[in-house]
Amino acid sequence: MIEKTAIVISTNQGSAWVKADDVDSCSSCSSSGACSNINILSRSDDLSDKMQVANPFHAKPGDHVIVGLPSDGLLKSSLLAYLLPLFSLIVFSLLGSEVFLYLGSNAELGATLMGVAGLFVGLRFSNTLAQCSDLKEKLQPVIIRKHSHSEEHVVKFMTPAA
Repeated sequence: MIEKTAIVISTNQGSAWVKADDVDSCSSCSSSGACSNINILSRSDDLSDKMQVANPFHAKPGDHVIVGLPSDGLLKSSLLAYLLPLFSLIVFSLLGSEVFLYLGSNAELGATLMGVAGLFVGLRFSNTLAQCSDLKEKLQPVIIRKHSHSEEHVVKFMTPAA
């Protein structure tokens, strides 16, 4: 589960609009360059700095919450969005090359034209699959708990026993 601290801006029936909490900034983290955390809630422009999330804890405006996004849904959607169009591009290119070669035309031209067509077919098909499947529900961010100040990361130094 990918988690991010956010502030509730407004609430609606079963959902809430949240904004990324700047206190939990990745820029201050020592491993920000190597971290695999995807900051979906952190955006710089005003149009996308708010996100609607499911609100099962009935958080109120002003509450600090932890918003989670299931990582398995993100992985499946990434595979669907990237590998399916790439696979269709390759298959259509190979078919286009063979068909144009059989017709006595330029095989490279056939591979290029059919590859581009295959890319668009793959993108359209992956979009249709994503809309029809349960991926849409799996990619819905949800408030998983209210954030308490005791959850702040505290570094404890331990002295060796003498």
